[in-house]
Amino acid sequence: MNRFANFARSSLSEYLPADATELSVEHPERFPYGNFTAVIWNKGFAAPSEDDGREIVLVTRTEAGMTIQRGLEGTEAADWNTGSLIANVVTADTLNSISAFIAARTLTQSGAIEPSDSFVLLSYAENESVKTFTLPEAALFSGNVLTIMNCGSGMTQFAVLSTAENDVIGFDGQTQVIVGAGCTLRISVINGIWQITGTEAFSPRSFQQISTSGQLNACGTVVYADASQYPLSLYIADNPAMRNVPFPVLKSDSSANKITLYHQSTGSVVSELSKKGECAWLMLNGSGGVEVLSASGGGSSGSANLHITATGFVQLSKEVSLVFADTSNGYAYVSLGSASQTAGQKVTVIRTDSTPNPVMVGGLSGGEYFLNAEGDYASFACSGTKWFRAG
Repeated sequence: MNRFANFARSSLSEYLPADATELSVEHPERFPYGNFTAVIWNKGFAAPSEDDGREIVLVTRTEAGMTIQRGLEGTEAADWNTGSLIANVVTADTLNSISAFIAARTLTQSGAIEPSDSFVLLSYAENESVKTFTLPEAALFSGNVLTIMNCGSGMTQFAVLSTAENDVIGFDGQTQVIVGAGCTLRISVINGIWQITGTEAFSPRSFQQISTSGQLNACGTVVYADASQYPLSLYIADNPAMRNVPFPVLKSDSSANKITLYHQSTGSVVSELSKKGECAWLMLNGSGGVEVLSASGGGSSGSANLHITATGFVQLSKEVSLVFADTSNGYAYVSLGSASQTAGQKVTVIRTDSTPNPVMVGGLSGGEYFLNAEGDYASFACSGTKWFRAG
């Protein structure tokens, strides 16, 4: 893939004959390392578009210098005097290759991500909701990095990534991860296990992962907070651009360490998360204060019920046997536990509302199960290797 640098323009420091393959410029530091397209033109013209004799070249910059491929994209190699101008530019071939690259890796329907994929765009139509995708087998992807960009924009336009049978994400045995709308997620296989290696969370409905205490910028993101190393203190800062936009904070680890959420301006405690899967839906109000819209439990020893209140994703723990799903304010996604760690577990999920919002149960053999109407329920049982519908 070609590289680019902003305002990368200079002049030739030596005469360049038409058959030359090495290039010298006055300010090489302005140009990117690696391959980049450039145009050369006579210094008597303000822009290459005015010079009919301009030449497009492909430059490769290394520590040793610059080499070039000549006369590309319908132009001809020419003799260029010292002082001729050169600039890093975007050409038609560059844009066409980018377009082809994206089109070849845009997924519009639920399905499998291929082992050969390294960059995938997930596309949603305006009326579409959650989509599900299966990651390649970890053994087939070792050493590679997979970048997944969710191009959705609505709150329910998230993607559920599930592992292949016997694979897990992270060392705590997760088999699914949620990619919110607007999120870019990077994931790779390390020592035979899928690991999240990077996220970008700068747009509404996206995703970020936090494992250290500090400021939490409210930007409409889905926040996975990992307190496995030590307790976390997260201070929610005001962001006027994101006021009145709900965002969830979810405890993603199974440790006993608590996650405490504070309002940065007042120092007051907003919410505490102490168990894996607990989630607090928060919102900055019009004056910058923090409101708790709802909270959902993550299950605990001695607890046999989990009530999903309002919207969100919940990863069930092995103690949970009953789930009341209420989607009055959004979606509910109930992710069943890792099959290898929940042998013999049976869970019943009951839908308690009549909205058109989706209730989904994930982690099953055969794909997601939907509860579409108030009072719908289903039971699921784990054999130790797979989850099955059991009633």
